[in-house]
Amino acid sequence: MSNKNKIGTIITQDLPQLSSLLAEIGFDFIIIDLEHGQVSDQTITAIILSKKNCQVFIRIREISEANIKHALDLGCDGIIAPRLETIQELTTFVDSSYYPPIGKRSVGFSLANQFGINFKNYTQQFKPVLLAQIESVQGLSIKEDIISHELIDGIFMGPYDLSMSMQLPGEFENEDFKTAVNSVRSTCQKNNKLFSTFSTNVEAAQQEIDHGCEFIAIGVDSHFQLMAYQNIITSVK
Repeated sequence: MSNKNKIGTIITQDLPQLSSLLAEIGFDFIIIDLEHGQVSDQTITAIILSKKNCQVFIRIREISEANIKHALDLGCDGIIAPRLETIQELTTFVDSSYYPPIGKRSVGFSLANQFGINFKNYTQQFKPVLLAQIESVQGLSIKEDIISHELIDGIFMGPYDLSMSMQLPGEFENEDFKTAVNSVRSTCQKNNKLFSTFSTNVEAAQQEIDHGCEFIAIGVDSHFQLMAYQNIITSVK
């Protein structure tokens, strides 16, 4: 996949009227967050059907065959696996994402293959983009195994959860935290894998881009909306 300065955002709300228009605005990718969000299959379908040149990723609730299969059957371009911490989870992630003989993904008529109309092309040609989240001390300990895996496309860093796991909640300027993130960044570079992460605002995103991040998710829909309302109230009062 081409990975130079792709800009995306995170969707957590069940609002197809708004989220299905994000591709028109110009986002390169959209992350639908099922780990912390409340997004229905109907809204996911609306986003995927309207995506055009915008990639759609689903962050699954947890790493399991059922969650991965369901997300891919909906027609997303790739999966973000939250809090990957063990080799067994890595194996489940990959095996459940690929059809035999590479993996163990089961076959079914679904939106992904146009309910069978595009079955042959999809099953033979589709390659899911697999991004593992390293967001804990346990994940850091096996970063080499995760990143060097030939079917893992890259890492989506979870800065908030990683800082909590390191007992440095929100202390993103702490040297130990920055060292941990940079160790993942350098391992991705060494293995020619994508390094991606999340930022809450444009300024923080630009800093990540300046440090070589090619794939950055900026903001969460609910947070953006509340901040916009808060700014209105502050300005008027």
